[in-house]
Amino acid sequence: MLAMSDRSPSTVFGCLLDVSGSMRKALETSRSDEHTIERLRAVLRAALKLAQAELRRDPQALTFVGVFGLYVDTGCPPVVDLCGIVEALLGSYEDHQTSHDLLIALANKNNLAHITKYIQTKLSDDQARIIYVHLRLHPERVAEFVDAIPTEEQLQNLRTESKTIGTVIGTGISLGAEVFFGPWAKVVVDVVRGQVGDTGAAIAEDYAVDCSDAMKLARSICDEWLLDFANLEPRPVADVVDLLQQLQDHPLAGSGDQQTGPGKRTVLDTLREYMYGNTPMRDTLRHSLAVFRKYPNVEQRVLVLVSDGESTDDNPLPVACELQQEKVILAAVYLTSDPAMPRRRLYDRPAEEWNAGQRTLLSMAARVDCAEHPIPVLASIGWEVPSSAECALYTIACSSAVLDEFCSILLSARFGSADALLDVVGRVRLDAYISQKHVRSARKPSNQRRSPTCYAHATAAVIHMALLRIVGRDAGYPTIKEIRRKIVKQFRPNQSGWDMEQMLRMATTLYRPLQFRKVDEDGARQAVLHRRPVLTTFYLSESGWDTFTQHFGSVATSSLVLTRDHMASHRSLPDDGGHTVVLFKCDPHSLTFLNSWGKEWGNKGSFSIEDHTVLELDDASEATSVCFYDVYWLEEDLTAIEQQAYTLKVDEELHARAEKYPSILELEARCPHCHVNSPIADFTGSIREAVCPRCHESFAPQPGHLVQALYARAGLNDAE
Repeated sequence: MLAMSDRSPSTVFGCLLDVSGSMRKALETSRSDEHTIERLRAVLRAALKLAQAELRRDPQALTFVGVFGLYVDTGCPPVVDLCGIVEALLGSYEDHQTSHDLLIALANKNNLAHITKYIQTKLSDDQARIIYVHLRLHPERVAEFVDAIPTEEQLQNLRTESKTIGTVIGTGISLGAEVFFGPWAKVVVDVVRGQVGDTGAAIAEDYAVDCSDAMKLARSICDEWLLDFANLEPRPVADVVDLLQQLQDHPLAGSGDQQTGPGKRTVLDTLREYMYGNTPMRDTLRHSLAVFRKYPNVEQRVLVLVSDGESTDDNPLPVACELQQEKVILAAVYLTSDPAMPRRRLYDRPAEEWNAGQRTLLSMAARVDCAEHPIPVLASIGWEVPSSAECALYTIACSSAVLDEFCSILLSARFGSADALLDVVGRVRLDAYISQKHVRSARKPSNQRRSPTCYAHATAAVIHMALLRIVGRDAGYPTIKEIRRKIVKQFRPNQSGWDMEQMLRMATTLYRPLQFRKVDEDGARQAVLHRRPVLTTFYLSESGWDTFTQHFGSVATSSLVLTRDHMASHRSLPDDGGHTVVLFKCDPHSLTFLNSWGKEWGNKGSFSIEDHTVLELDDASEATSVCFYDVYWLEEDLTAIEQQAYTLKVDEELHARAEKYPSILELEARCPHCHVNSPIADFTGSIREAVCPRCHESFAPQPGHLVQALYARAGLNDAE
């Protein structure tokens, strides 16, 4: 194990990669040309990116990478420590010596130079490498290996006997002669069969070496060497990054010295023949659990699992529950070759057509709030986020590009700079800028008192929060009170209420560049998840209003969610008036609204219901049903001054983030003109018009340019 810092780690981060037989189709492309980029390499690149992100976030982190699903019949353990294997295979070379050279040198040290040609001809480069690595780890076995090699005298005697036997057989003497010619005769008779002189001797010698104890021992070592790496060993994350980079790029000695291009052999090529066995997922998770339990005081513990979810050693879910109890955050990626699978989507529940493996992985994955960073980052570049406001750290990757994006942005964003990165490449994240002001507004509910002006209070709050999202707005930011006064002046309070769409048309005309649209609950949830509060109207019966006010007016129940069962008996009664509120929060089990009855009412001025049907009457008309209105604006409708103001704001944020996280400027963007990646720090101009440091062409950066750079750097552009 590599040297570790004296400082206690604050993070233990693990990655498990499934290479079992059921994963063969998912890990290998169907293309056969020599430039084929296998998904397996993409999976390993994803592991590298995770380690690099962890290094940026916490240089003191410990990391391990396990590979499971190897052939048990060859003596492979259920899971192996990938970094240990890479370190052993690549750390054994000096002065570019080949595997054969090293093993021959070992034989020479023991006066066995005569065995040189057999090491070169009987053992492949991989086999020689494995044997040498094993003997380095187990020096006590060197004597056993040396003793098993036939001596020069034994081989010479064999050559002499073989010539004689071959001559006798060649002249037709009875095969009974094998009794006369001693213990090697049967070998020679069976193999030579009439080959005379030196030819027969060479064949016999070759066959005898094949059957020697040395070759038997060599084959045994090749079958069992992975047992040396059966324990997952957390290492300093910087060391893991270095080893994974070598795994990607380092050609093995003897294969790269004369070879160039994609034909170079790597550690991955050595491991390939041991892949595609059973899937001991339960046992693998148990090995990971043992690692995390060695660090009970570590605050952050994360495990990423890339698999198809098929387990051949019983149900892995109980062990996943134990990991959860140990406060290990588990993220899962279902890797498949099926192009029909949905792409760039996060999930909160299984789909009907899912197989058992998909359901298993979803059940394992940790649940997170969709409103928390970095989930909105994925939503901003086109990922679908569940409207329930909760999702599992789980996705389906049917291409290596999706896998890379999930790992590079979602999990790598844990170090907190993804918002700034997306801003740098041109994504206008105004909702992030205003999020805190949004929260402050929600914490200060207005009070309409006895006046029937809820419509004006709620509409003014939504418009005010929408305008605050425009940095440097030309016309400034009218207060809620000012907006409310204008609404009430044109729409005077009355008992029958007002048409909400008519009022919103007036309000959005007054306050450029706002627009609105009517949406259902799903659309309202999506708006809230993108930090846009939603205007909401509903109607209740007389007894329904009584139950509503009693529930939220009582200290004992004001913070509890009002359910459908609470309101069931009131739904069939006629409406007795409506109300307008602001939806500003949601989760899988509730919707939370800002009310205008003062901060002492309800839960600090807000209330929560199970879903919109709680406030829906059975015979509600279109006018009296629960209605949601999303108030928004488009970037294209901003003035040039407003866009420039935002650019300056982003520059401020970028400089602040870059000082705290210098590595963000090392990430690359891809020029759409010359299609070359360059570090973000090398581009000139601004986020509105960047200038490429290579071709010097200018372009308007888009988030896709960052994503393309991530793909290209990982070599994923051509992967299906």
